[in-house]
Amino acid sequence: MTLERANVGRQLRLLPEAETQTPQGEYSLLFDDQHRTTSNSASSQPSPVEVFEDEVLGELLWSPAVALDPKHRPQTWDRPAGTVRRSWCKYPQEAHLVDVAAGRYRRLTVDEIALIQGFEPSWFEVPGVSTRSRIKAIGDAVPPPLARAILQSIDKLWSWNHRTAVEICAGSGGLASGACEVQGMEHLGLIEMWEPACQILRHSKPWPADWVACIDARAYDFASLRGQVGLLSGGPPCQPWSLAGHHKGVFDPRDLLAYIHEIVGVVEPEVFLFENVPGLASEQNRDYLQAVIERLRCPTTSNVGYSVMAAILNAADFGVPQVRRRVFLLGVRDAPASLAYRVFDRVYARATHRDPTHAHPHRQPWVTLRDVLGSRPDPGGWRRWLDSSLVAGNRP
Repeated sequence: MTLERANVGRQLRLLPEAETQTPQGEYSLLFDDQHRTTSNSASSQPSPVEVFEDEVLGELLWSPAVALDPKHRPQTWDRPAGTVRRSWCKYPQEAHLVDVAAGRYRRLTVDEIALIQGFEPSWFEVPGVSTRSRIKAIGDAVPPPLARAILQSIDKLWSWNHRTAVEICAGSGGLASGACEVQGMEHLGLIEMWEPACQILRHSKPWPADWVACIDARAYDFASLRGQVGLLSGGPPCQPWSLAGHHKGVFDPRDLLAYIHEIVGVVEPEVFLFENVPGLASEQNRDYLQAVIERLRCPTTSNVGYSVMAAILNAADFGVPQVRRRVFLLGVRDAPASLAYRVFDRVYARATHRDPTHAHPHRQPWVTLRDVLGSRPDPGGWRRWLDSSLVAGNRP
């Protein structure tokens, strides 16, 4: 079971796994959302694929069992990708593209992975950063189109005293890029402890390079920022809570969520926004998430308090060619909980795309890999895919 909506002062609502593990686009707070139920519609037919009969293909590097492993299936042209992860730097099956009609497959390039995550490839073109590190950084990032939708929705409803932002666990700057598109928003600092990500943050970005601090957020002195920060945002390490990870949670030394309220208490931002994996909202971690929310409500001994709401959003609903569901924790200082609810309501209204199996009068089907990669030059490197008789009935 997985958390679908969470709001301060209310019990967490859990949904059966069958409801939460479908790839449907959804906006999920912690209340019933029956008025947003959509109806099924027929999927569009995939477009034909050109087959190169004279192409010389390398041999398949996997056994049929590995190639068709349901947990690690390669991507296909006429669907959005599965969730991009930092582990794609090791080139597992899911970091490959299968052209089923042409009977071939190849690795996805780092530029293609950046596009799948909603970035321009140039964002990661940084001298001295290896291809594998670039892929890791891409896999950890918040897709910019989703970041923009959230931050611009906050901006429409919140009256800033300070149009300033601080980013913790900044990664490669996906969430920070969304803040940069809020009119007049200026970053006071971006804090990240992984050196390759810091190199990316410092190279030709919308903020001065010397605002990037390459340090563990727990060791950073936030006291000088107290009372000056409009937005505190970031993506505390998600591996402790990832459904694909080792499920160590609070026992994982990378877990920063247990300390996040302390940072909020020192900085006292007007608004905070934190991103994490949906595993944080699973039944197994329900009590922990509830405790995090309660601590964020009253992070200091002073009278400062926050209304806090959690929501699960899917990047595919915002034009990203990838099914990527993430939990976002939003807090607004000394404001009613209804304001946080309205922010997520506005985010949902900004969604541009939908699960192709569900109808919507104003949204297009999810963007596919063909839509974003099909017109790019073929990078080559194709290998022979499985015989069609082995694939029948078990295609990725």
